[in-house]
Amino acid sequence: MNKINLLIIVLIFALIGTVNGQEDKKVAVFDPVGDVSQNLKIIIREELSNAVVNTLGFTVLERELINKVIAENKFQMTGHVDDGQIGELGKKMGANYVCYASISSVGGNYYISCKMVDVMTAKIERQNTGITQYGLDDLFTVVSTVSRAMLQQQGASVRNRSSSSLSQPKYVIDDSDSKDLIELNMMGLSLLVMPIDGTPTKTTWTEANQACLESNAYGLTEWRLPTKLEISRMYVQKSALRNMQTYWYWSATPYKGDEYFRQAFDAEKLVPAAARAKSFVRCVHSNGVVNLVDADGVWEFSLYGTDYQVMPEDIAGEYKWEEARNACESSSAYGYNDWELATIDILDFMYNNRIALNMIGTWYWSSTPKRQGSTNAMFEKNFEDGKTYDTGANARRTVRCIRKVTD
Repeated sequence: MNKINLLIIVLIFALIGTVNGQEDKKVAVFDPVGDVSQNLKIIIREELSNAVVNTLGFTVLERELINKVIAENKFQMTGHVDDGQIGELGKKMGANYVCYASISSVGGNYYISCKMVDVMTAKIERQNTGITQYGLDDLFTVVSTVSRAMLQQQGASVRNRSSSSLSQPKYVIDDSDSKDLIELNMMGLSLLVMPIDGTPTKTTWTEANQACLESNAYGLTEWRLPTKLEISRMYVQKSALRNMQTYWYWSATPYKGDEYFRQAFDAEKLVPAAARAKSFVRCVHSNGVVNLVDADGVWEFSLYGTDYQVMPEDIAGEYKWEEARNACESSSAYGYNDWELATIDILDFMYNNRIALNMIGTWYWSSTPKRQGSTNAMFEKNFEDGKTYDTGANARRTVRCIRKVTD
């Protein structure tokens, strides 16, 4: 290849680079500062690195390069961090920014501060903070959320980056922006929907479910994955939602085995997929009200435009599925004789209001079969972790009866 042809090829690649926009900013992720073990520091560093990798416009430098420069300069992260020195190290690594986290123990919990330092100015370009509520149990969740929020701030050095429909929305970890929550009418039930995805990237069903169940965003607990019915209605009302990706979103509803329904938000498709598949997650929160309605202590709630009453206590003992169904249908408690087992959809709602309904059991039967027309395997709800399972009808489970209000 002659020099002229080589020059032309180089110019073509340079032109393509110009058309495609700015080059990704290089980020060196340092070990955290703070009073936690080295093993925890490594995991926290990787959480921060993962947040950088999954944010548009940034790329992470190789760990070997970072370690080499740090060793050559005999640098060690201590409780007192010199951002000027960090900036100089970042320059030697060829980085645009250096990211690190500071961890401080506060009364059994941990205060986390994530920072991004511009290596040219040695100034803190971005910063976000948070505090755990359950000590080490939610430390990594808070680190992940705080680091994503920091990265999604609009930094001075990247403000001229072209906007993209794939750019990540702003994440929050407190209730200061609760007004951003979206309220949808789900056929008579008020449902709160987060204005952002529960995770910044596609996840497996297990990861998606856990992200919602462990979230305390916007000052609320008991976030969850939407049911199959709810996710389909969310698709119908998608114009009211914000920051939805044109891809699949998980529901909480199982199909069979290790498969769960998911809804496409770029087409009208609601189909099952293996739990190991990757989809986005949008967490929802039941905004229904459970009220004590009479002196006998029967509880009433409205779901999808239908009023229900639920016994204020479980039927004593544990029952096989057919025994459970008969126990409800033969009951005349509180002067009613039309009690029945709840469907799995109604049991989902009861789980989300389990404290108000005093549901202290672990496993509860539903009336929904695993396969249409069969009573050999039925769906049940775990009221400790919120998961739905199918099991043989001979298993013994707790029973709580409901009835439709027809008066």
